[in-house]
Amino acid sequence: MGLRARRPGPLLAAIVALIAATSTAVTGATAQASCDPIQTQPVYDTTIPTGEDVFSPPFEIGSQEVTSAQSNDYIAAVDAASDRVISGTAATSVLGVPLNYAIVGEPQNVTTAGLAAIQGAIDTLRDPQTPEAQAQQLAEDTPAILWVDGSPHGGEESGGDASLKVLYDLAARTDCAAEQILDDAIVIIVPIYNPDGRDLDQRRNFNGFDMNRDWFARTQPEIDGVIELMRQYPPQLAIDAHEMGTYTYFFPPNADPVYHEIPDQAIHWINDIYGPAMAPSSTARRSRTSTSAPTTSSASSTGTPCRRRGSTRPG
Repeated sequence: MGLRARRPGPLLAAIVALIAATSTAVTGATAQASCDPIQTQPVYDTTIPTGEDVFSPPFEIGSQEVTSAQSNDYIAAVDAASDRVISGTAATSVLGVPLNYAIVGEPQNVTTAGLAAIQGAIDTLRDPQTPEAQAQQLAEDTPAILWVDGSPHGGEESGGDASLKVLYDLAARTDCAAEQILDDAIVIIVPIYNPDGRDLDQRRNFNGFDMNRDWFARTQPEIDGVIELMRQYPPQLAIDAHEMGTYTYFFPPNADPVYHEIPDQAIHWINDIYGPAMAPSSTARRSRTSTSAPTTSSASSTGTPCRRRGSTRPG
């Protein structure tokens, strides 16, 4: 197996580190003390295709927007090359584009039998009549289900591209940071669940519906299919990757309240590592696009976590 070392992009590092923190918190597993999910030098299996290997003309994931067809092509290519990955189709868009997804995990967990066993264990855990001792054992032994989806709005492209980079890193990385995630979890990745809007460069889907407003009514085939997939694999962590442009209110430090079960370590990473790292580029972008007096992103503030531990709803 050929190996190579590369540096992940900051958005990928943030997503993967958050997944790592939450998966170990959910399962109670003890991460390797010497394996930091941020600072560990990535090591890659060169048999897993990159964007340059799949896209024509070649380009690196994240260097330009992928189309929905390119996203599906990449999922298929990684599935074919990696025994850590299995893929499927959650739905078909209004214009007939498949909403393809990938499930990443240890090889034994992403077989038909392995996934069925995880689904059965999660169903048992969710049953209030399950005895406490059995529930505790299942929680200890069962991989957590983690969920990453992107680009619900067609003009918010970066979530889809970042999701594909997460797919590549989880499939290709052989270092301890990636392995400790897959030791404890399976990761469901739906890179683009509004393919028509993405390809048409519009917020809504082809029918004119805002995908982010349809989760309850389920009137659109895209959302209906994604919800059914989520019902099959109910996650302990879900990342719905939007894009806020030059707005400041989704930048670290997090606004109060913050969901009380988010680990302190994850809050530290977000407020004290990612925030300061993103601040220079955010400030530069705002200065280029704003004609008003220069301001700085909230990411460049003190980074002190602002949270009420008793809060029970997301910020």
